[in-house]
Amino acid sequence: MYRRTSLFFTISLCYTLIMFKSILLCTHGTAGAQNAEQLVFHELAGKSEDISIIVLTIIDEDWRSMTGDDWLNSSKTHATFLNHVEGQLGEEIEEDWQRIRNKYPASTNADFIKVVGPLEETIAREAAKRQCDLIVIGPHRETKRFFNLKMEKGLRARMTNAKLHPLLPCPLLIAPPGTLDT
Repeated sequence: MYRRTSLFFTISLCYTLIMFKSILLCTHGTAGAQNAEQLVFHELAGKSEDISIIVLTIIDEDWRSMTGDDWLNSSKTHATFLNHVEGQLGEEIEEDWQRIRNKYPASTNADFIKVVGPLEETIAREAAKRQCDLIVIGPHRETKRFFNLKMEKGLRARMTNAKLHPLLPCPLLIAPPGTLDT
């Protein structure tokens, strides 16, 4: 269950249930993104059956510009490698979507989409294109220094508020951190 830590959050949640009918949930498998999933599927979709949910996973476009050792220098080898990586990413995203489907019965009617592009622009474009009333994302992750990095589930790309906020076609709701059941 979600812990309601403030009256403001509870009031905002009730207002959300009344006002919004189409929600764009941005997720990529991290703990913060899972907070957003729980907020949408447990709190919002669980309280109103009229809400349409689009689950968006974005693969940052920068990954395609990566280069490697000399064996990737031929264009054919490079294209083959990039296609392989894209296939792997697709499989991992599908596994993550299956986790969502298994965990949240309310997700059975959700539309799941994967888009390659710049994070902020893709969120804004997909929300406008699909006429969403609300965008939901997870909380900001702590910046980690190189020497204490640990492997975490999910895509590693990060957004910046300065780029995202001017582009938003509708309100943005950031799921509070640390609210997942343990």
